[in-house]
Amino acid sequence: MARVSRLVVEATGFGVRGALLDEDRLLEIQDVDAVGEQVAESFFLGRVDAVEKPLNAAFLDIGLDRPAMLAAKDARFAAGSVERQPIAKLVRVGDRLLVQGVREAVEDKGARVTTDLKLMGFHLLWRPHGIVPDTGPARGAEREALRRRGETLFPGRGVTLRRHAQRVEDSVLRAELERLEARWRALRAEAEARRRPGRLATDEHPLERLLRNVLEPELKRVEVADPELATRARALLEGPLAPHGIELVRLDPSRSAFAQTGVEAELERALAREIALPGGGRIIVEPTAALVAIDVDGGGLSPLEVDLAAAAEIARIVRLRNLGGAIVVDFVDLADRRERQRLEQALAKAFRDDPAPVQIHPPSPSGLVEIGRARRGRSLDQLLSRPCPACAGSGRIRSLRAAAEALLGELRRRPVARVRLAPDLARWLEEEASEVWQPAAATLARAVDPALGPGEFVLESADGRIG
Repeated sequence: MARVSRLVVEATGFGVRGALLDEDRLLEIQDVDAVGEQVAESFFLGRVDAVEKPLNAAFLDIGLDRPAMLAAKDARFAAGSVERQPIAKLVRVGDRLLVQGVREAVEDKGARVTTDLKLMGFHLLWRPHGIVPDTGPARGAEREALRRRGETLFPGRGVTLRRHAQRVEDSVLRAELERLEARWRALRAEAEARRRPGRLATDEHPLERLLRNVLEPELKRVEVADPELATRARALLEGPLAPHGIELVRLDPSRSAFAQTGVEAELERALAREIALPGGGRIIVEPTAALVAIDVDGGGLSPLEVDLAAAAEIARIVRLRNLGGAIVVDFVDLADRRERQRLEQALAKAFRDDPAPVQIHPPSPSGLVEIGRARRGRSLDQLLSRPCPACAGSGRIRSLRAAAEALLGELRRRPVARVRLAPDLARWLEEEASEVWQPAAATLARAVDPALGPGEFVLESADGRIG
């Protein structure tokens, strides 16, 4: 991961969103939801609805709109086996399984889950089934030292030490395993008590998962505006994360954290179709159904100068927007072979810290470069925007999810007596977001206003003032 010195955390109503920055340079956005369709790392009670022998997989109802796939190699752990067996020998229709998300649903493919359950802490990973797949000898002196330390502290317990463990005392690691064991007992108890498949509510808080995912030696401070999140952040930073010396910065609770820190404005620039390059020139980003097309335009700089500047910015924008699949970049033509090699080297360096697998093909003489980047969940464009329903899809407006987040944020920050909702937003809140909308709006007077544009809402205070 590239150097991350700051983490700005925003409550979304569905969970938390974290902005990772190197000082003022926005690098990445991470969402961790506690409700909704997000699957990866979360725990579910699943029920086997179908066993497909030709696919060597089962399909489970996990309480979402689409069934999740459980491959045979991921089903063996619930049976207490390290040997791979046909799916029909591992599960049957009607079986109830405690599973963990591995991969988000993408387009027409449902999510993927596993019974190789992993409870992740800040400093260690624990497999409660006690089965650790053989991955061969540890590579490197650092990993080998961690492996030996883990075996000494927790022999035969299914514990793997993370690299952050080398900065903490043994007592911290023992206390963390105790917390994970308590969490596992709560997850099992909830799964046994549930009647229907679904997400387990006793899972870790989204803020804890976010901090765990972004923990790096360079992380110096966490900035939070929401009071409830600030309280949780303080407990974590002064508790299990105390050895890392991360500072908590409490922002003005009456405004969003992203607005106060400039993240909101930077996101708007990053999601724009045209993005200016430092020193001149621009890139134009056009996501399509088949690929992402990026065009590089010069601006008074030499072709090589503008291409090198574009390479660094393209890597940042691709990671920030979580663009995946085929990405085709039309650079300014470079006639000299050595200049094309410099561009290829610059692209490789720029994408070096991308958390997703990236493959870069050599530039063609005409300046075309194809980049393949693994798809990992929704892109930021899909999460925060949607095709405009009033202009035949030729433009994009705020997504209903983003509109709901803005509404829920306003309800958290100030007293509201009545809300008027556009028909599409009202329908989406009731059908897609009822789990968070109903509690938030329990004391609100609500009305559907056909005069409002797509995704719009109007808030009114007790004295009738409109905000």
